[in-house]
Amino acid sequence: MRARGLETAVRAGGAVVAAAAAVLAALIESFLVPTYWDGVAIPLAGALAFAGNWSLAALAVWWTGSRWGALLTSIAWFGVVLAASMPTSAGSLVVGSGLNGYALLLAGTAGIAVALWRYFRPRPQQAPSAPKESRQ
Repeated sequence: MRARGLETAVRAGGAVVAAAAAVLAALIESFLVPTYWDGVAIPLAGALAFAGNWSLAALAVWWTGSRWGALLTSIAWFGVVLAASMPTSAGSLVVGSGLNGYALLLAGTAGIAVALWRYFRPRPQQAPSAPKESRQ
């Protein structure tokens, strides 16, 4: 009974750490949106969002032992990015409308979609095999 409680604690801790990592990744990616090099927009935030969301979902599934971990990181990431894309009452905006802002939203959503498709797609049912006696 004690081992079961420890396993549950580790899985719950993994879910919390995975959600916190998704929030941190979304914050970092949001502040990387205005990345320019010699006046040219570099969609660094979008590339990080795609790879980060896909890998964070896989990490959450591995830590929690459940495919619902992928949904947990997706919700955490979306919450932060959507909050960062809304202007404040003073008019401040973290994720602006432009190439990099749209790249972050599109690539991050694509990374989440790939991860959710991987873990929630319908799998074909395999027919049960015949007993050994009837295979002769």
